[in-house]
Amino acid sequence: MRVLTALCLSMAAATTMRGQVPTTPRDSAARAKAKADSIARADSIALVRELEKLQGARPDTTSRVTGAQGPTNPRLLPDFSAVGDFVADLSPKGSTQEDGTRIGVREVELAVQAAVDPYFRGDVFLGISDEEGISIEQAFLTTTALPHELELKIGRFLMPVGKQNTTHRHDLHTVEYPYVIQKFFGPEGQKGTGLWLSRVFAPFGFYQEIQLTMIDRIAEKNDSLETGVAVNRTLGGLGYSARLRNYWDLNESTNLEVSAWGLTGVREEPTLTAVGNINALNARQTTGGLDFTFRWRPLQQGLYKSFILQSEWMKQSTRSVSGFIPGPLCRDMCPPVAIPVFVATERTNYGGGYVFARYQITQRGFIGARYDQVQDPEFAGGTTHAGSAYLEFFPSEFSKITAMYERYAPPAGIDINRILLQATFALGPHKPHPF
Repeated sequence: MRVLTALCLSMAAATTMRGQVPTTPRDSAARAKAKADSIARADSIALVRELEKLQGARPDTTSRVTGAQGPTNPRLLPDFSAVGDFVADLSPKGSTQEDGTRIGVREVELAVQAAVDPYFRGDVFLGISDEEGISIEQAFLTTTALPHELELKIGRFLMPVGKQNTTHRHDLHTVEYPYVIQKFFGPEGQKGTGLWLSRVFAPFGFYQEIQLTMIDRIAEKNDSLETGVAVNRTLGGLGYSARLRNYWDLNESTNLEVSAWGLTGVREEPTLTAVGNINALNARQTTGGLDFTFRWRPLQQGLYKSFILQSEWMKQSTRSVSGFIPGPLCRDMCPPVAIPVFVATERTNYGGGYVFARYQITQRGFIGARYDQVQDPEFAGGTTHAGSAYLEFFPSEFSKITAMYERYAPPAGIDINRILLQATFALGPHKPHPF
């Protein structure tokens, strides 16, 4: 476009110069022609200006090089990335992994992320593992233009139940989730499919965020449990959660985050006795907790020194339900009648938590430790203890190597010494998890 502008100006200049050379008696005709050329030149310059305005509104593929503002992705291609998560179990008494492997690919995560239109952003995370095949880890739309600073997510997401549950396993400061999360929600934490509404505000001079969710169910369907009635048959059977985050900047180097949350919903709970194919009833389960995170990173030494202290505590209660369900037919009566059988589930009330600390010793090296204690549902509420130590090394922001030693003490049996090595890498523009 600049070439076109220069060409037009050169032609106009040449025409003007022709009008200034000595003329013949036909001066009047030359002056008329020069005037016409001047008008044509003005029209041409005006046309060029209009074309330049239109050009500025189009995608500019050169903006990546020149630094000019404008769209940098004219083909509307989303961001693709992949994360590999490898774990080696060197425990002396055998593997402690879910699949029993000593060295394996725990998971490969594929991510596709992009702006859908001016109103939504889309994020899709697929997990690939030998144990589960291909699964949908997360897939949600996020609104970008709601009024009153509201944000809405629609789809599947990591539930805001505590601090660490909103982070994928490969991005944790430790190799695995704390045991209170594993025992209450599963080895991969709590996911939900539904709606997530949030808003950040500061009515008291510090930042707060309210997070509300409504999901299809609070636990994955257990195929071995049959109730005869779907847990989400009514709206009351859906899962609902609320979390209030509070954030303070204590000074230029330190900040503090404290939050409280609750989750309630209906899930299948096994009955004390089975009748035919019915071996469970739908029971309400409620989980609540508190989490605390303290961060320190000095401004002048931020690349070499930092410290995190984090703790979470949770309590999970499941109601006891009972009732009569149809039993076997009594054929001695005419007509045969199904005799009702009384069944019931057991009431449970468990709690647990952890404390974790991590200190940066070099630009790329970190040491950490965690202590876990939880009333283990697998042992009828018996207390499980675990103490672990970690050494992390980041060759770059795209790779991480972690070594872990853990002493695991279940309520019954012999303590277990665990040694795990983890290596993760990221390909492509993999966006960080929420702060």
